[in-house]
Amino acid sequence: MTFSVAGRCSKTGALGAIVTSSSPAVGARCPWIKSNIGIVLTQNVTDPRLADVGFSTIENGYNAESAIRTMIAASDFPEYRQLAVVDAQGQAAVFTGEKALGVHGDYYTDNVACIGNLLSDPTIPEAMGRYFNQHRGKSLEERLISTIEVGFEMGGELDQEHSIALLIYHPDTPFAYIDLRVDYSEDPFGDLKKLWEIYGPQAESYKVRAIRPDDAPSYGVKGDE
Repeated sequence: MTFSVAGRCSKTGALGAIVTSSSPAVGARCPWIKSNIGIVLTQNVTDPRLADVGFSTIENGYNAESAIRTMIAASDFPEYRQLAVVDAQGQAAVFTGEKALGVHGDYYTDNVACIGNLLSDPTIPEAMGRYFNQHRGKSLEERLISTIEVGFEMGGELDQEHSIALLIYHPDTPFAYIDLRVDYSEDPFGDLKKLWEIYGPQAESYKVRAIRPDDAPSYGVKGDE
């Protein structure tokens, strides 16, 4: 019921993920990021607990492939799971269990991993991954948005998508730089793009407010002078 992209910017070290689903509130269950550690995507019949297993493996000095193996070993039902990892060095790995829903696919290469199930086209993950690495000139958030758009244009999920989430972490801060969610909509991708148009120009200022509040700009709201 889901397709997604995990990607790393090789220039800045930023880590990001974008995921969409016909289920509601996909951002609450599927994309997970730890700054300077990596990205974990958990989907299909989702078990969010596996993300902590993956992160712990990476934090102990192992790579993305090892994180996938550890999550599979930790799961009582790995045949139902679909997983992807991109670590902070850009190594990537994926796993799709034998009971993944419907038409499914996965793809990974340096700095990107894409997975999907109940797809209208099994080549969507590979098309998204190749697109991501062909557009290194864009910011990570713009690359992720335009990459998942490739999946939508290819037909996306067989059912109507209803939720979407975009998550970005920068290497110099432990909190999310971008955390945008559309939890239920008839046009989640269109709504996410509208959210990004509003939030994107302000994102850096919110980061400044956290780490250098004396330098933060005013937005002219009542009481903010």
